[in-house]
Amino acid sequence: MDFEIIYPKIKRHSIAMLYVRYIFGLIFLAASVICVVVNIILGGVAWSVIAMWGMLMVWTLVLKAPLVERNLISQGVKLAVMTGILLVLIDRLIYPGWASFVVPIVSYAALIVLAILFFVNVSKQRHNVMPLVILTVLVIVGSAIALFVFSERSWPMIVLAVTSAVLLIATIFTLKSRLFSEIVKRFHIK
Repeated sequence: MDFEIIYPKIKRHSIAMLYVRYIFGLIFLAASVICVVVNIILGGVAWSVIAMWGMLMVWTLVLKAPLVERNLISQGVKLAVMTGILLVLIDRLIYPGWASFVVPIVSYAALIVLAILFFVNVSKQRHNVMPLVILTVLVIVGSAIALFVFSERSWPMIVLAVTSAVLLIATIFTLKSRLFSEIVKRFHIK
């Protein structure tokens, strides 16, 4: 019986990289505390939350290397989600009123880039499809809630909903039964 290894082999990090990660962790922790203290002393809007989220983005996307699912699609999904949250934080805390128009445009662009990454090499990327499928389903649900519950009838929201639905349908038709096997692998409990 032959087993196909679908995950990349774990690469040993050098001692220098571990020290760099440790030093940046201390710097980010100190900077977070300093931001909160300065924000409390000066008062005003909670800009320290945005600064801490930016540091968390750098830590998660650049410095912290995941052992599993370290590929362009998974990292792109993380980047898209974290960027959307950052834009919503900026909208709610500093300059309100534009996120319902801008976040769908950024999300639409991210979905297009991720779809291109997936459909360029489907046979190799089929193992990396689950983060994209989960993101697409969440975008469809979020767009439906925004369109029908909150009545956000802007063209970016409509384009985002249609694009995510088309991407999900195209993924289902492209992978067919292989998508079901990937879903079973993803949620397998022994």
